[in-house]
Formats: sequence, C-alpha cells, structure tokens
Amino acid sequence: MTQMIQPTQSPSSSSLTHHLLICTTCGSHWVNGQKEGTSQGEKLLEKLQSLTLNPQLKIKPIACMSGCSHACVVGLAAKQKTTYVFGDLDPDKDVDRIVATAELYLTKADGILPWGERPLKKGVIARIPPVE
Repeated sequence: MTQMIQPTQSPSSSSLTHHLLICTTCGSHWVNGQKEGTSQGEKLLEKLQSLTLNPQLKIKPIACMSGCSHACVVGLAAKQKTTYVFGDLDPDKDVDRIVATAELYLTKADGILPWGERPLKKGVIARIPPVE
C-alpha cells in the first residue's frame, strides 16, 4: 500500500479538498446500446475505494470523461490548481501509481506535476491551468 505524503502547502491551503476523478464508463462492454457487466472504470473505482487515502483526497466517480479511446481515464483537480487528466490506465496494474501521483499532487501548491517526479509517466491527456 502507498504511504501517505503530507502536503507541503501553507496552513490556509492544507484543508483544500483535492478530487480524484474516476470515469466509471471507461472500458464498458456495450450490446445494442446497453452497457453489460462491470466496466474497467468501475473496477478501478472499486479498487481505489477499498484503500485508505489521505483525507484531503476525495474520490469522485464521473459517468463519462469523454476519453473513450484512452480508457481508463482519471483526473486530479483542486481549486486554484492545475488539473490533470490521465488515460490508458489499467485497473489491475496502475492503482499504486495513480495513488502515488495523487499523493504527490497534494504536495504541489500549484498542482504542477513535473514528469521526472510523478509516478504516472504515461497517459497524460491534458494539463489544464487553474480557472481561478
């Protein structure tokens, strides 16, 4: 299990809620327009929900993140921070790297995750600047 990293933010921003967004539709099997069975995104969500995460990190299931050609897709977002969207993730192989990257995100006041530091090296779909 991944060790929790304590944020290195100012005390005023240490209570900031960070969101780990999980696309629950990713990797679905469809028959005649109907979803069948458990999607890869739902498997990923279940695995992440079974872990004890830093209380500043909230898992947020999202019905669709429009990254269908890059399933599974997750995002990291927080107020006044850069948002990341990662794709091409495997719910059986990437859970530890997802959690470690999310823990690193907590420590970055601006949300920027330099390539050399982040455990998730692959699959960056977008890096979106803060809107506030």
